[in-house]
Amino acid sequence: MMKVGFIGYGSMADLLTRQFLAHTDLAPSEIIVYTRSENEKLKDIHELFPNVTIAKTSQEVFEQAVHTFVCVLPLGVLPVLLENKQALSSNKHVISIAAGVSVNDLKHVTTDAQYSKLIPSLTTSVGIGTSLVNHDASVSEANQTWLNDALGAFSSVIEVAEEDIDLASDLTSSSPGFIAAIFEQFVQAAVRKSDLTESEVFQMISNSLAGTSKLLAEQDYTFNSLIKRVATKGGITAEGVALSEDKLPAFFDELLKRTERKYDDHHKEIKDQIKTLF
Repeated sequence: MMKVGFIGYGSMADLLTRQFLAHTDLAPSEIIVYTRSENEKLKDIHELFPNVTIAKTSQEVFEQAVHTFVCVLPLGVLPVLLENKQALSSNKHVISIAAGVSVNDLKHVTTDAQYSKLIPSLTTSVGIGTSLVNHDASVSEANQTWLNDALGAFSSVIEVAEEDIDLASDLTSSSPGFIAAIFEQFVQAAVRKSDLTESEVFQMISNSLAGTSKLLAEQDYTFNSLIKRVATKGGITAEGVALSEDKLPAFFDELLKRTERKYDDHHKEIKDQIKTLF
């Protein structure tokens, strides 16, 4: 029986576990989890699926699982692998979800194991979203296929080169937060301008967002074709579109510059850690 392991059990580990159990043929008895401190998410998943194994050590997970998702903070990834170096044999597939940690960084621990990187997205919890994957050259075709197929059961899987994965993460993993922040400002502007309540404005905008997403997904609209469909020349919508085209390019250029600087900080922290550990 093949086992799938999770080291660390926060929001993303919980999301992946629930989606795998709901959408693939993975059984609860095939999942083994280790986390340093028990939390509500771990309690909930174990109550829901008692056959999920709760390991006493991270070593148990690496020894028993064929595929192990390392779901800890970026600076915790290499220490966890280093602690379990002896268990990282050539048939072990390690999948890190940490931002700023590349597969080449993981190979500083040992080149024996097979390493993949995954950037999941919250939106995949509702079956719509993108899972970004980067496989090291050493990952077998069977392990690549297993991971891509498992993720593909509830998301769109895109393999991305390491040099593009930070920007791609902005577009997938981070974008729900960006979108929410932008439209929260739209809500507040409407509240300032009218007697509508915040809950009424939120309902109107959230329904418009949901409908827009459905049009894009189900009726083959692009952003440009949708703009042409609703923005009559000289009309009210066109006025807002013109303002967006004038003001938003600078906003998004700055957004990507700031996130790039943050990723650079993460990469530097990992490089400094590598110098200390190895």
